[in-house]
Amino acid sequence: MIVGIHQPHYFPWMGYFDKMAKSDMFILLDVVQLEKGSYMYRNRILNAQGKITYLTISGDKHGFLNRSYKEIASTNDEEFLEKQRNEIERSYGESQYFGEVWTEVKSLFERHEHTICGYCIRSIERVKQLLEIPTVLKLQSDLSGDLSKRKNDLVLNLCQTVGATRYLSGNGARNYTDESTFENAGIQLRYQKYTSPVYNQLHTKEFISGLSILDMLFNCGIENTKKLFWKGVNEGTEFDDK
Repeated sequence: MIVGIHQPHYFPWMGYFDKMAKSDMFILLDVVQLEKGSYMYRNRILNAQGKITYLTISGDKHGFLNRSYKEIASTNDEEFLEKQRNEIERSYGESQYFGEVWTEVKSLFERHEHTICGYCIRSIERVKQLLEIPTVLKLQSDLSGDLSKRKNDLVLNLCQTVGATRYLSGNGARNYTDESTFENAGIQLRYQKYTSPVYNQLHTKEFISGLSILDMLFNCGIENTKKLFWKGVNEGTEFDDK
């Protein structure tokens, strides 16, 4: 069984879902610490001026280092959610696909969640549905094992807990992954190789990569996004460090 692991992000970029689709099970880390400045509470879109702007979940981050991610309360209110709705409409309202995509995601900007993590998880689940990704999602908090472990030890523990035979890691984890521990545990370690497809974007002539999946959905439409996405998944490869 191939396992992927990641913190929940807010409407993640395409590469996040690529790793999910290449996994049989994808574990969402909801008992780790919030990382300040990360995509665990915000993500990037292109505004009507062709500039990068952030959709951000407001929250009570006081003492966040002493609390788990899933415990950090959201302070979003109707005014805050309306600002996000208006920003999306200004940024992508001219797209021919705006109506079809907005119909599928608008409710996510109308319904309140109690935690930052809750907003992120529901955004992931909705996009997973739109892309028709069959991968099983699991929350870290629903699994047994030592949740106090960190980085390499935490990932290895989770893989062992769910019976992984292969772990699909992101490239960023190379800096702290002890590959020998996975080998000794009988778990094959592979790193994700991903290149974002290039598509036409509103308000810019130069393609800007690494944006929220929302950018691709609004610019390409649901069906075209699915085709580009699954083409990348099926033609893509993982690679090891040898």
